[in-house]
Amino acid sequence: MNYEITLNKNILKDLGNNLKQQRLNQNLSSGELARKSGVSIRTITGFERGEKNISLINFMELLRALGLINNLSGLIPELPTISPIELMKLEKKKRKRVRK
Repeated sequence: MNYEITLNKNILKDLGNNLKQQRLNQNLSSGELARKSGVSIRTITGFERGEKNISLINFMELLRALGLINNLSGLIPELPTISPIELMKLEKKKRKRVRK
C-alpha cells in the first residue's frame, strides 16, 4: 500500500489490523496481551479496530509482548558511527566566539 497518499486514519486501521492478526496468530486473547504488555484491554481493542490512537511507548510494549520488537529496526535508519578521533576533529573545526 502506498502510505504517502493514504489518510492517517486508514494507516492507523492497518496497524491495528496487523497487530490483531499477530495476536491471533499467537493464540493470545486481548486480556492475555494486556497482562503481558501492561497496556489496558480497552486501549488494545480500540487500537485493533482503528478507533484509538495509542502512544509509541504502548505500541512498543505491545510489540515487545508479541516478540516483534526487533521488527522496528526496519523502520529506524542506521546512523553512521563516528570514531572518537573523528569526533575530536569535528569539535576542533567548530567556530568559537571571540570574547572582547
